[in-house]
Amino acid sequence: MEDELNNNPERFSPNVILRGIYQETILPNVAFIGGGGETAYWLQLKGLFEHYKVPFPVLVLRNSFLILEKKWQERIAKLGFTVEDFFLTEPELLNRLVARESRNPTQLNGAVKELEDLYAAFKAKAGAVDSTLANHVDALKTRSVERIVELEKKMLRAEKRKFQDQSRQIHTTKEALFPRNGLQERVENISFYYALWGKGIIDALYENSLALEQEFVILKEN
Repeated sequence: MEDELNNNPERFSPNVILRGIYQETILPNVAFIGGGGETAYWLQLKGLFEHYKVPFPVLVLRNSFLILEKKWQERIAKLGFTVEDFFLTEPELLNRLVARESRNPTQLNGAVKELEDLYAAFKAKAGAVDSTLANHVDALKTRSVERIVELEKKMLRAEKRKFQDQSRQIHTTKEALFPRNGLQERVENISFYYALWGKGIIDALYENSLALEQEFVILKEN
C-alpha cells in the first residue's frame, strides 16, 4: 500500500481524512452540530487535529426525530407493544410476542438445572471410582446441556411459524419506523409529511426541537 501511495499518489483522495481539518483551518467553528454518523466521523479526526495544532470544535449531537403516523400507533398497540419496544430488533420483538401469546411452552423450564444436578451426582460417583473419570463426566454434561439448549431453540422456531401474520406486521411496522434498519430521517423526505399535514409538520418539529439535551424525539400524530 505504501509503494502504491508513493508511486501513484493521484489514485488516492485525501478528502475523507482532510476535509474536516481543511474547513476548520479556513473557517474555524466553535462547535460542530451533526447527527450520530457525522459526530462519529469527527471523533476519528481528533488525533489529526492535535498533530497539526488546529483547534478541534466542540461536537454537539443534533436532535433526531421519529415521526409516528396514527396508523403505526394503532398497529403497535394491536400487537401489544409500545413505541419504545420497536427500538428492539425484529427477532427480539417476535420472541417477546411468542413468549407472551403462545399457549405452548417454548422453554424446558428447570431442565438444564436438573441435568446439571444429575451430572454432578454422576461425577461424584465416577470420581470415587477413578478421579480421571470426572473430566469425562464434565464433557458428557457439556454435550447434553448443548443439546437441551438446541432443543429449546427448535421449539421456539417451530412456535414462531404459528405467528406468521404477526411477524409480517412487525416487519412492515419496523420497516416504516426504521427503514433498512436505519433512522427514518435518512430515508424519508420531509415533503411527504408536508403533503400530509402542511405547515403543521414544520411547526411541530420546531416546537419539539430541544436545545442541548441530545435526546431522540418521537413525534406522534394526534
